[in-house]
Amino acid sequence: MANRESRERPFRLFAVEQRVLAQNVDGKVIDIGGIDSKNGQFCACMDSGDIKTEPKRSAELALKALAGELSFDYLDGLFTSGREAEVSGRLQDYPSIEFELDESGS
Repeated sequence: MANRESRERPFRLFAVEQRVLAQNVDGKVIDIGGIDSKNGQFCACMDSGDIKTEPKRSAELALKALAGELSFDYLDGLFTSGREAEVSGRLQDYPSIEFELDESGS
């Protein structure tokens, strides 16, 4: 275990006008899914695949649950294939979370 290097890579998820946007360390922002609010509960889901969260009390909690379902390879592949999203306004003004994924996949 002494030789094992941590290869954590930072990402951010944002809830912007019923969409989930992801940002990588290079600052690229892509649209990866949707977020819906009903009766004070928030659910986030990916556009590709079957990843969807259970209802949560806030947009941030829904984003956190979604982040827990993502792997580095999956999200990095979306950044490689996706084109940059256009956002009106400042991303910092929207609900968001920061998290890290291990590049080595462990």
